[in-house]
Amino acid sequence: MSEVDASSKDPQAWRASHASLWVRMNYTVVTLCGRLAAALFVVIAVMITYEVVARYLFMSPTIWAGDLALLCQIWASCLGASWLLQHQALIRIDMLIGRFGPRLRIIAELWSLLIIALFSAWVTWYGAQVVIDAVAINAASASMLGLPMWITQSAIPLGFGLLFIQCLTEAALVLTGHLQPDEEVHV
Repeated sequence: MSEVDASSKDPQAWRASHASLWVRMNYTVVTLCGRLAAALFVVIAVMITYEVVARYLFMSPTIWAGDLALLCQIWASCLGASWLLQHQALIRIDMLIGRFGPRLRIIAELWSLLIIALFSAWVTWYGAQVVIDAVAINAASASMLGLPMWITQSAIPLGFGLLFIQCLTEAALVLTGHLQPDEEVHV
């Protein structure tokens, strides 16, 4: 596949050949997280479809589909956040920013990355404390499946930690002149 074909499929593909090893590694990890998140959403659809068929067609509901679908949804959402930031696809109101000049747009971009980074750092720290507590008391879900809570809760510090790292990467790119245009995301 030529470079032009790759860039039309993934507008962020330039990161894979960036001069900085950090940007290349970050691109690889975040791309894998995005693909895993997408795969988890497919798994959720399959599990819920199976549950509906089992419950309403065969009158035999499962004890696992709801819990595992929720587990997958939490992991998919947390893993996908850094991919969304990398692709400029987080929900944003850019009616005003679109009218800014280049310098003001850079300041606005860095400000929003700072806010996201601070929030992500706090959630990562707090989420890690919650996971440590869940492991210490051997907490389990209240459902019939009884999954250990740390399995689900671990998605929070990991996902928000990745989002924090992505904020730092994006800020470094903005500061080095890589202010990217917003893109339409098609998955």
